[in-house]
Amino acid sequence: MKQAGPKPLHMKYWLSVQQALDHLRVLAEEEIGSEGLAKLVEERHLSLYWHRPGQRLSGGKQLSKHSPTLDQPLRLYAQNHSDWRAIVGVLRHHPALPAAPNDTPLLEDDEGNLLHITFDFSQRPEPYSGSWYPSYTELVVKRRDLERLQAQLFIRRDEAEDNTAVLSEEPQFLLEVIAQLEKLAMAAHSGGKPCTPDIHWLAQQLADSDENLDHAALKRVLTVAERRSSL
Repeated sequence: MKQAGPKPLHMKYWLSVQQALDHLRVLAEEEIGSEGLAKLVEERHLSLYWHRPGQRLSGGKQLSKHSPTLDQPLRLYAQNHSDWRAIVGVLRHHPALPAAPNDTPLLEDDEGNLLHITFDFSQRPEPYSGSWYPSYTELVVKRRDLERLQAQLFIRRDEAEDNTAVLSEEPQFLLEVIAQLEKLAMAAHSGGKPCTPDIHWLAQQLADSDENLDHAALKRVLTVAERRSSL
């Protein structure tokens, strides 16, 4: 019996944004359009990757003098906010245009190098052309990132019922949590320190700020609140 060969790379690790959208539609059993996907990417900080095979790369301390080619998808650098807004706009089918004739969005590799796609002179797109940015068909996501996201979005019905019970049984505790969150946010803002969304950190900060708050109960309520917000 002939053994099946290895799966193509994109079947193992990657999904196009259209495949991701189709997958989410099936799980949700409702229509999710490109606008819905764009909101998920923004709100859930889902990483997007650019895959345009064969394009040359430049930048980064670890790169050789000879520009390597883009054979693997590279993550689009979300911290560059103007770029990121344009990329998310592509999900909404709004073509992205560079701010300057030769602009391409920043990419980040696994070592943290910030890179750009470059073009040979004979292959350079027209100035301000959308070809300097990824198209809808060139945007991909990691399969494991999508699986992590779907675990947050589509929890089991009995889990949702349990979540509702937790919040209904502990209304006073929840009010205390909210009050402490407000104090923590004000303290972080006045001290110039950004708050982190990590539940474990937040629960510990709250428990440290008020010895009467139970750490385990804090984590449970914060986890439920996060799940409910994703429904």
